[in-house]
Amino acid sequence: MGAAAIGFQRALRHLGVTGEVFAGEVAAGFESLVHPASRLRVERDDLVLYHHGIASSLVAKLLHLPCRKGLVFHNITPARFYAGTRLEGALRSGRAQVQALAGQVEVAIGVSRYNARELEAAGHRDVKVVPLLVEPERFTEGQADPVLRARLVKLGAPRVVSVSRVVPHKRVEDLLSLHQELRRLAPRAQLLVVGGYDAGHASFKALARRAKDLGGVTFLGRVSHGELVAAYRSADLFVSMSEHEGLGVPLLEAFASDLPVLAFGAAAVAETMDGRGLVFDEKHFAALAEVASQVVSDGGLRARLVEGQRERLGDFSLAAVAAALENALPRAPARPTRRRSAKPRVAFVVQRFGDFIVGGAEAHARQVALKLAPHANVEIFTTCATDHLSWKNELPDGSSRDGPLTVHRFKATRFRNIRGFNRLSSATFHRPQDLVSEARWVADQGPVVPALLERLVAERERFDAVAFFTALYQPTVYGVPLLADRALVVPTAHDEPPMVFHLYADAFAPAQALLCNTPEEESFIRSRFPSAAPSRIVGVGVEPLEGDVERFRETTGVTGPYLLYVGRLEAGKGVAELLDFHQRLVKHFHDAPVLVLAGTGELKPRGHRVVALGRIDEQLKWDALVGALAVVVPSRYESLSLLTLEAFAAGTPVIGNTRGDVVRGQLERSGGGVGYDDEYSFVAAVREVGEKRGELSRRAKRFSGRHQWKSVIDAWLDAIEKAGREVRR
Repeated sequence: MGAAAIGFQRALRHLGVTGEVFAGEVAAGFESLVHPASRLRVERDDLVLYHHGIASSLVAKLLHLPCRKGLVFHNITPARFYAGTRLEGALRSGRAQVQALAGQVEVAIGVSRYNARELEAAGHRDVKVVPLLVEPERFTEGQADPVLRARLVKLGAPRVVSVSRVVPHKRVEDLLSLHQELRRLAPRAQLLVVGGYDAGHASFKALARRAKDLGGVTFLGRVSHGELVAAYRSADLFVSMSEHEGLGVPLLEAFASDLPVLAFGAAAVAETMDGRGLVFDEKHFAALAEVASQVVSDGGLRARLVEGQRERLGDFSLAAVAAALENALPRAPARPTRRRSAKPRVAFVVQRFGDFIVGGAEAHARQVALKLAPHANVEIFTTCATDHLSWKNELPDGSSRDGPLTVHRFKATRFRNIRGFNRLSSATFHRPQDLVSEARWVADQGPVVPALLERLVAERERFDAVAFFTALYQPTVYGVPLLADRALVVPTAHDEPPMVFHLYADAFAPAQALLCNTPEEESFIRSRFPSAAPSRIVGVGVEPLEGDVERFRETTGVTGPYLLYVGRLEAGKGVAELLDFHQRLVKHFHDAPVLVLAGTGELKPRGHRVVALGRIDEQLKWDALVGALAVVVPSRYESLSLLTLEAFAAGTPVIGNTRGDVVRGQLERSGGGVGYDDEYSFVAAVREVGEKRGELSRRAKRFSGRHQWKSVIDAWLDAIEKAGREVRR
């Protein structure tokens, strides 16, 4: 049910509707994604969609909310399956609550036609069906946990899998009966049961004893997403014996895993299958074992089943869920149209904003906004944060001016503990995840500023275009679908672990255009997200100040040759590795250049012949750039490397980390620097720059001439005009 709510929230964003998820109980670690129901505050025109849980206390809270109300019904297992147990009364109470809600809600939604009929029987009128979201790309071969998959394949064959909680109405005992018959036909047959169970409960103990007697039965319990896919992908057949399914999500996940399905046609199962797979209505286990054996051995039959199942999945896609929700919800009032002004109006959305930021996407956003301001009315939507590690609200919220720009700041509702976030990242990266896990990481990454997006959506008609900077952060992932008809995205994307998340398609696909910085960035996005919006390489202009190296030396006390790094002092920017490489250089060469670091961050640079200047102003930066032996770009995760372009404009060569495609591409196209990828090549690069600085400098200066603001702003104005035409269409 929680996963369904997150899926509905995502689909609503694709309809341009903002909303948060609240729950009666929020598990530890999910606080950035889901809020306690006690914090829910509503206005009269808000719509609360309540996902009904058995005998939930939230029903009373819902009825007293001074707003519009809706019910999403996932169905309740009939009480007969729990007769004589402590759950029997709760099940009856849950159905009574559904009846009590009839006439109290203006929207009634069943997740299947079967559930819709249950609502109608309980007195609800005009019930709509909205299916649950199932994403086939999360169940491909590459998403399977390789270790578990290899272990399961070794168990024997054929392998039958079933995915469900081990509870009475899922009829696991019937699975064992089928397995018994299948073992007579194929003695090495295996049954894999995925789903939670209570190992101490008498009913499970009885199942476990029988399974042990039969042999070839594995209870996998609760599993990760990658392990779930491994179970599907290692099996030859999916079997469901459940006698009460409101939809049957595991059936659809098996479809997505190209696994033939054999299912008992109870409740909503036949509707879910819709003529695909194989449905039976009598449990003759010997006959079913023969059918199972036929499906496993007949390649042609298997292929036909899989083809039909794949086709069925289109009805549970994000587009299908969004369309069904649009049909189910009350019609929104028509948006007012505005008269077009002489200048286009553009909103920039960026996670931090101000002249206090040195380098990166935020500095890029400010540069573009200031250069665009003579040609367009530009407003900035950003946070109150100065620190991107915590997102703490350091600046006042509200509107202010930054030269020609209007800046709107919004408070983050949650701050980030970077150590806890790093632990979450370690547990999340490099392994397949479901939608909830990805959404949790994106929410923890932040910044979480729902008021920013709510304001933008409410005022959307004021803007011809809304430009989102940096695909990585939540305001872009959530904001682009909300404002897709006028969204431009400056992705600043590169090959880093979270960019494998399927959720990031929301930052790329719905937009009107992607404004990329380099050919490498554009190629990366196309390779990772084939459905991404049209893209073009726009980049950034560079307008150097007149530098004075003697002024720099006088101000800082730096003498002799020096290498320069300007930017955030963070391990993720490669600075720790740079310091290590430089100290080894100093150890082996008495005349090694000083390493000058300008910027702030979590790292506290130490070492022989290392000078840390902290944050410096723009003039001192250019004074430092013109006098450096070389500028060092140690990060392997770049979408542009503005520092490289600034160094070239100053006529200074670059020593760049070529383990990143972008910096390597900039060095290759310009001929204005030398690359490195380890300690030894770093030393060699410093020596080569010392020997060839004049030649490298000339090439760098020549290349910098390509990066002029006029062509950049012309490209922006063209993209804004096209987005405006789409809005007016």
